[in-house]
Amino acid sequence: MKAENRKNVLVALDLTHQSGREHLAGFYRYTDKKENWEIRLVPSTEESYLPMVRRFLSERIDGVVVKGECVPTIREAICAAGVPTVVIDRPVFADAFAGPTYICNDNDGIGRAAAHFFASLGQFASYGYIPDPNNCEWSQIRGKAFCSSLAARHKDTPVSIATEPLTDWLVALPRPAALFAAFDQCASMVLERCRALKIRVPGDVMVLGVDDDALICDHTRPRLSSIRPDHVEQGFAAARELDRLLSRRRQANARTIVCPHLGITERDSTHTVPPAAHLVREAMSFIAAHAFEGIRVSDVVNHLGISPRLANLRFSQAVGHSIRDELVRRRLAEAKRLLEQTSCTQRRIAQKCGFRSTIVLSHLFHAHFGFSMRGWRARRRL
Repeated sequence: MKAENRKNVLVALDLTHQSGREHLAGFYRYTDKKENWEIRLVPSTEESYLPMVRRFLSERIDGVVVKGECVPTIREAICAAGVPTVVIDRPVFADAFAGPTYICNDNDGIGRAAAHFFASLGQFASYGYIPDPNNCEWSQIRGKAFCSSLAARHKDTPVSIATEPLTDWLVALPRPAALFAAFDQCASMVLERCRALKIRVPGDVMVLGVDDDALICDHTRPRLSSIRPDHVEQGFAAARELDRLLSRRRQANARTIVCPHLGITERDSTHTVPPAAHLVREAMSFIAAHAFEGIRVSDVVNHLGISPRLANLRFSQAVGHSIRDELVRRRLAEAKRLLEQTSCTQRRIAQKCGFRSTIVLSHLFHAHFGFSMRGWRARRRL
């Protein structure tokens, strides 16, 4: 490949977060087919990576893809290079870069989606928005869309913006309250504060974040519901737009490309608890349909979408025994039927009834009926 056809591209993203890694995945999805692109990757936009950025820029860079929220020194070094630049998400100050292409989330759509989601869960006594501490433009847009959308739906219900100290704000909220946080880490902080104040989530307060970062959302207490931005599409669009800029002979006009979000991942922080009778009907229906497929108690609980403790409590209160006992009872009843009406081997019966092994079935059968399976079959055929 001729040297003049090679394009050296600097990519500076924050790979410490899931969003940054998804940005990079989308970028590579596009550039894997660009054999003449040489990628110079900087894995963070913190101050400590400024020497790496400067070194790459000194080696002749043709274009840059950078995370908008980088430190000022990195931004200044990139701007001074005077090469085509694509910025993923706007920085704290929207005019921090001179004339780039911005690839942004649909922050207005994210705010409206949060309002619509809470509206689908019923009426709350109050609503609140917890903004990004740096008051970034994207955070302002999300909050404005959330508040205005709720105001249009619930004119008599207060919608407030979180203030410091956060503890006082949370305590003063009329309950039940629906809270929308600008991003997952912010929402995680709210959950921690609620736990310290013994504010029940989701009983007193429901909390929704943004980014669907599994490392955060799956390990908060309770697990955090979150809106899923399309970070992969942002990265892909950034590479595509840089390719477009590099193919032009003159600098293109600045523009902004907006990527819609993908939906909402619901977890425990926004789960409503159905009435006990409904839960038991759902559990019984699921067990009846799948008991012989080897399902476990955890499968039933996941189907109900509530905690294992609550699922077993509600089931035991209504039925008089646990979910595990119900699975065993149904499987043993089917085993008895097969022993009486077929010539299936004990191994085959264990398989048909969803038991892990013949030994497990034999032990349970004798414990419940006082006969071995062989003895039961012989007795019934007398």
